[in-house]
Amino acid sequence: MKKGFTLVELIGVIIILGVLALITFPIIDKSIKNSKQQALDRTIDSIEKAAYNYSVENDIGYSTEYQKLKLSDLVSKGFLKENITNPVTDEQMQGCVLYKWDDTNNQYIFEYDEECEVPLFPRSLINILLTQYSEGNTTGLVKDSTNENLYYYKGTNEEVSNNFLWYGGHQWRVLEFDTSANTLTLITQQSLTPIQSASKVWTDESTYNSSYINTWLNDYFWNSLDSSIQSNIQKTTFNVGIYTDVDEITTEQNVGLLDQVQYLRSGDGTSAVDSFLDIKDSFLLGNRYSSSYVRYVYNDGSLSYSGRWYGSGVRAIIKISDITITGGDGTLTSNYQVENKATNTNNVQVGEYINVPYSGSDNVCGSDNMCTFRVVSKDEENNRIKVVLNGLLPTKSALADNALDNIITSDLIYTNVLNGFIENIDSKYITTGTYGVGMYEIGNSYVVPQSTTISANIGLPTIGEMFSGNDIDMAYPADGEKTFVDVNTIENPSVSNYYWTFNRGQSYSFCFVIYGGTFSYDGGPSSTFGVRPVIYLKAGTSSITFSGGKGTAQLPYVLQ
Repeated sequence: MKKGFTLVELIGVIIILGVLALITFPIIDKSIKNSKQQALDRTIDSIEKAAYNYSVENDIGYSTEYQKLKLSDLVSKGFLKENITNPVTDEQMQGCVLYKWDDTNNQYIFEYDEECEVPLFPRSLINILLTQYSEGNTTGLVKDSTNENLYYYKGTNEEVSNNFLWYGGHQWRVLEFDTSANTLTLITQQSLTPIQSASKVWTDESTYNSSYINTWLNDYFWNSLDSSIQSNIQKTTFNVGIYTDVDEITTEQNVGLLDQVQYLRSGDGTSAVDSFLDIKDSFLLGNRYSSSYVRYVYNDGSLSYSGRWYGSGVRAIIKISDITITGGDGTLTSNYQVENKATNTNNVQVGEYINVPYSGSDNVCGSDNMCTFRVVSKDEENNRIKVVLNGLLPTKSALADNALDNIITSDLIYTNVLNGFIENIDSKYITTGTYGVGMYEIGNSYVVPQSTTISANIGLPTIGEMFSGNDIDMAYPADGEKTFVDVNTIENPSVSNYYWTFNRGQSYSFCFVIYGGTFSYDGGPSSTFGVRPVIYLKAGTSSITFSGGKGTAQLPYVLQ
């Protein structure tokens, strides 16, 4: 008689079959998935082939920036069949084919993108900015009514918040760009220095060209720029006529000033108070008010006028060819950036930021014991770079016992604060340098206060130098709103509304910088104002290597 399987034998068979299933299922599943993926790859190849065929029959242009063709467009134009299904998900395929011209291999690159998003970086700045435009915009990025290729910005900082550019050691705002000429016009976000504008008010081109302000822009400022930046700047025509007719006088320069029409255009055409160009610091326009007065923007954003001896701030304007952006979102704290990174104090650019270690336990530069400085100038002949603290020391000080003589290293400013500060900076970083202590009287050129010097290992700003003005934005009152800088990058931002310079303004007083971005001639030497140290860092054969950072206010280079 035949016997059946016992219960134990049946359980054993079931276990064996289960084990075999566990072994073979992943293999079969993987095979199915691989098959589906291969089918998807073939489908994507056919989509990209359709885009290629479209490019052959249509002039799509040799753009090196990514462009896109929607699948629906390829279907409607007969290059792709309808209702293409994704073999993996069984859903209808959507998205685009991204394409660009590859100069290196001399061919087009086609890439299917399910999300239909053009990669943000690297891309041209103009192409990035164009994504901000919508037809009919009345604020933000708007199109010029008389030139369809010209776009410009208009509105408040809330309405214009993404046109900040970090370029060549400076923070700029994009004023406008021209898609036909492929150029952008930029203005420095900050006032770079306060100076007297001219020996006499300009009433013709020649007088403007020889003015203090024009020579500062196209001599001092121009020569501070890296050669790579200079080569990308285009000469342009600047309107320097009377404020009621700004193009009454024009001049062609590498660097210029904002005119009244451009300033008002950022607002409603009659006022630009609280527009993105109103930084709540005074700055010069390129126009005169009359034969005796120049035009400038007051620190409340309104238009005003003053004598040529009034020390308003200077904001530079340049026009550049389009550039490739590698990062940032265009905001105040994350500017659009180009790929540039110095490795040591030899190849740093004027305007870039450097963190210098501070060994004191008095919290002078915050809990990180890193004092942030900004590069003022480069002295290659003497193997050094000049840097200014990006902020103030926490203690105010008198300047001197009296104002009868120029500042010397035994004056109160040294014995009170400067000597104590420099003792906490390692000597391996610093070197002795020259500091301009000359008098800056009414009617003088910005070069005069630099003609008399002292030699020391620490000093103060000299009027006419880069960043000798209110680029750290001492708001009024001291704890008020910072208008054009990231307050988190400033050392001791609320210590004082004023800070000392090294220059006498008259035989009995000294010059000091005021919260509004100007300077005053009449600082009594015993007055206690803020202190903004200036030092020289070693360069040349004794150059200091950077251990990190990008040179921006948020990510300064760090001395090794």
